[in-house]
Amino acid sequence: MKNGSTPKWLKQYEPGVAAHLEYPQLTLGEVLQETSRKFPDHTAFIFLDQKWTYREFNELASKMANALFDLGLTSGDTVGLYLPNSPQFLIAYYGILRAGMIAVPINPMLTGEDLAFIIKDAQLKAVISPVEAVTTLEQAKTADLQIISTALTGQLDPASNPPTPGVLALEALLANAASVVPEVGIDQNAIANLQYTGGTTGRSKGAVLTHANLLANAVQFRDWFKNVYTDGDGRFLGVIPFFHIYGLTTTINSPILTGSAIILHSRFDINEIMQSINKYKPNLFMGVPAMYAAIAMRDSRDYDLSSIRACVSGSSPLPPAVQEKFQQVTGGKLVEGYGLSECSPIVTVTPIYGTVKPGSIGVPIADTQVKIVDPQTGAEITTSGEIGELLVKGPQVMQGYWNNPAETELVLTDDGWLHTGDLVYMDDDGYIFIADRLKDMIIMGGEKIYPRELEDFLYTHPAVKEVAVTGIPHPLRGEVPKAFVVLKDGAETTEKELRQYCLANLSKFKVPKIEIIGALPRNAVGKVLRRVLREEAV
Repeated sequence: MKNGSTPKWLKQYEPGVAAHLEYPQLTLGEVLQETSRKFPDHTAFIFLDQKWTYREFNELASKMANALFDLGLTSGDTVGLYLPNSPQFLIAYYGILRAGMIAVPINPMLTGEDLAFIIKDAQLKAVISPVEAVTTLEQAKTADLQIISTALTGQLDPASNPPTPGVLALEALLANAASVVPEVGIDQNAIANLQYTGGTTGRSKGAVLTHANLLANAVQFRDWFKNVYTDGDGRFLGVIPFFHIYGLTTTINSPILTGSAIILHSRFDINEIMQSINKYKPNLFMGVPAMYAAIAMRDSRDYDLSSIRACVSGSSPLPPAVQEKFQQVTGGKLVEGYGLSECSPIVTVTPIYGTVKPGSIGVPIADTQVKIVDPQTGAEITTSGEIGELLVKGPQVMQGYWNNPAETELVLTDDGWLHTGDLVYMDDDGYIFIADRLKDMIIMGGEKIYPRELEDFLYTHPAVKEVAVTGIPHPLRGEVPKAFVVLKDGAETTEKELRQYCLANLSKFKVPKIEIIGALPRNAVGKVLRRVLREEAV
């Protein structure tokens, strides 16, 4: 986009959805307090058929903040959340923020060196964990780390979590803490989260996100749904992991901003999810393609799924067949979005009731500037359809990486542009399409090959359920593409037949080696781990 010109994607915005927004001058803890004043008796969250109101939630967040102070922690200290989706995650998260401390969400599947690295790098003073994970934490902890355990039973009764030597019980801490809002002066630009991510380069790094960053993204996201629900009427299915920034913004901060109910699930179990939709009637659901595919393929005759109005799919490409089937089964809209931890995370979303372009990640949300540049020269690309690296600027962009100025300098320019590391192109209407990750691009004898292009093509074969393409070393060509294919249940084809299908439709240099496998390796939020496939192939 040229300086001074009107972004062409704005014409895709739905009626009433704003190009520019006003952002409350509040911290996230103050947002919860304001919501509890407006909607004190509305359900804040539901877990194992137990309900908590916003009044109760707000009081528990204050108790959590005061409990941390009672332990000797001070504002600015870092506190880990080594928890699955649960009431304890919500209470601890907002308590940490209300105390002026820094929340560090940690994937509860991390163990060993991966866990120890985050504990040390973030300089954690305390961490909250399920009782079952205490031993894992003790093996990775630093000497001065305080472990706070909790029983994920749906109760906050001290009797549910008896004392353990050397470990503090969350339930007892909450029972003994004051419920008054602590008087802590917290600036909106203070750090709220360290969001650990592989980022655009290298090892896991803590993206520094402020209260202002996170609140801005929650406001941007809420406004995108202006035509879907009204404040106080949202019911969010909370199954996307909260330790990931996608779940944190879309299914915690944004619902709390609007007085919405969060229907908590600690894992994705298709039977539990179908029953939950039938019983609690969620109208919004943020997830990943695998979740939507499971619902779409499930026999739904015994369940009422008609409450679902709108969903956003993220983390990995949404197959058009899954999108179409899910909408047919539920009657709701399913669109695709794009983001990254460094952007709190949302950058683009397809308009909920606007034009849907298969394969597109939508258009930039309010107050979000984007540009596409040549990865080699840095020159801005203005021609529709030409591929380059996506750069982003907006109120949701991180401040940098925690204690890592060298990595920060690699991705964040002096004037606030973030290098995403994603190769994209934009069409004439302002819709953005991902070509690939810059680091995933395959260069074979000087020719550029984009794995996403090959994956999209292989999805057109009737026997293919899932596919991931990666580059593998070759002694003469440098790299060659290899496709790992998962077949649909009951489908029959061979690697040779799939290769013939490619030869008949692709340029010869793009035709990949093919291997049929049982399942693709994924991380906790459903993203395919190409690195694992590459290592196995090598």
